[in-house]
Amino acid sequence: MLRAAVVGMGWMGQLHAGIYHQHPRVDLVGLVEPDPAAEQPLRDRFGVPVHRDVAELLDRVDVVSVCTPDHLHPQTTIPFLRAGVRVLVEKPLATSSADAQRILDARPDLHALSVGHILRFDPRVIRARELVRSGELGPLWHVDVWRDTSRAVAVKPSERTSVAWFLGIHDADLVRFVTGLTAVRVSALGRAVLSAHADAVYATVRYDGDVIGSMENNWTLPDGRPNRALAGLRVVGERGSIEIDLGHVDLLHATADGAVNGDTRNWPSRAATGVSNIRTEVEEFVRAAADGAPAPVPGEEGLAAVRVVEMIHASLAADGAPVASGDTW
Repeated sequence: MLRAAVVGMGWMGQLHAGIYHQHPRVDLVGLVEPDPAAEQPLRDRFGVPVHRDVAELLDRVDVVSVCTPDHLHPQTTIPFLRAGVRVLVEKPLATSSADAQRILDARPDLHALSVGHILRFDPRVIRARELVRSGELGPLWHVDVWRDTSRAVAVKPSERTSVAWFLGIHDADLVRFVTGLTAVRVSALGRAVLSAHADAVYATVRYDGDVIGSMENNWTLPDGRPNRALAGLRVVGERGSIEIDLGHVDLLHATADGAVNGDTRNWPSRAATGVSNIRTEVEEFVRAAADGAPAPVPGEEGLAAVRVVEMIHASLAADGAPVASGDTW
């Protein structure tokens, strides 16, 4: 039985904790949440101690999920890795390649760290990867990804992060996972309309192998849209193409006040025990930890996605000037 903890008990942390709580190979032994007002509700729901500091759990757990705000990932993840705990850190691994590398350098072995890139566990994405990697499409020509959400999504994240780190990181990893391509040059333009950051970002990307592509990310869609997200992937090659509608929802819950996103592919309900992408992500991490197997999403993959978003931000700061992977910024 693996002893597990979760650090950062916002919405994502509670999803992780709920999955651990139900898992037959896991004993959820503690949570870390600095907000004192959250302590009693969390105790009531999960029946475990709630701590204020990760130091209280370093020698008491075998696995941990880090679900803190992005900029806190290094200071939260590194102590657990140095203590020999296997870590699942939610995306992005860090908000700079330097911090991401610091995390990787703290690993006692290559299996110790997995990054929570949820789209890698979507059956549609896995099938797309199989088709592309098999050569079914022939030599690749261009790859397009888009992820647009409603303004309501931006309210809390925009206070501490950007749309590129919050949404674009998904697509940076999605392209790499499906195609195996590496971004070598990026040019990006953005516009700030809701926050201090660029709330809409459009990037053109040149990948190795002379493949070109685009990335579109925003959180500016009106809240009244029945489906609050538009997301997808298109890969075009010499002999064919694939396209996935990743914004499709299985359940649309409508009320007198409007429609509620009913995405059951990624996010299970509180009581759900069925398949969802987040559940698969956490369960694969548990399996790997219990069996001594390689990390489902190695830290190097997380670092690669960080580098793409870092390049996007560098280009935004330079008013769209191209930024190459070897540049210093």
